[in-house]
Amino acid sequence: MVSPRELVRAAARAGLRVVCITDHDTMDGVAEALDAGAEFGVEVVAGEEVTTAPPARVHVLGLFLDGPVRMGLPLLDTIRAIRDRGGLAVLAHPYMPTYFASITPGALRRLIARERLDGIELRHTSPTTRARIRALDAFYRANRDALGAAVGSSDSHFGSADLARTVTAFPGRGAFDFRKALEAGVTRPVERFARPAPPSLATRLQQQARSLGWLSWQRWRGKVGQG
Repeated sequence: MVSPRELVRAAARAGLRVVCITDHDTMDGVAEALDAGAEFGVEVVAGEEVTTAPPARVHVLGLFLDGPVRMGLPLLDTIRAIRDRGGLAVLAHPYMPTYFASITPGALRRLIARERLDGIELRHTSPTTRARIRALDAFYRANRDALGAAVGSSDSHFGSADLARTVTAFPGRGAFDFRKALEAGVTRPVERFARPAPPSLATRLQQQARSLGWLSWQRWRGKVGQG
């Protein structure tokens, strides 16, 4: 709902040193974000939030990518494609009370039996419940080596209205240190880092219409998600 430049400017105002640009199934905004990062003093990590194959369509974040990843691949193939692009694979908003977009506990158990993750969002701002958060925390403690780094994400769609609510703390200052921290598993999610005024109901409805309407249309036309 905001331009890449506006998003990076909001990151600078929120006091962030690094921001990951992970639009759904496209990297078209990365170049503008990198220019804005140089302008506002924020390091930008090139990424993508990749939608995997139906029916679950689990979302996986590819961070530090050197090019886009095709949507619609099986989950395991998506993780490997992210790594082929030089990136790190972080599982987005797990254990949500939905079948789509978010991995279920059983599916996560089966996944890590075959492939180690680079990270997982232990804290995020997508809808969930306290019981699910407790269950995810317990699963992470029992399977930390297979799940990778603990990540926090604001899952921002509205720029200054929702950015930096939940963030990832790491030793160091910049994107290089952030990657090293992810690889070493020494990151830490931090909730309530910032408390911006939330977007209006009208803006939220506009975003949902854009997501369900315009974005679906772009995918159908092959303009988004082709890698």
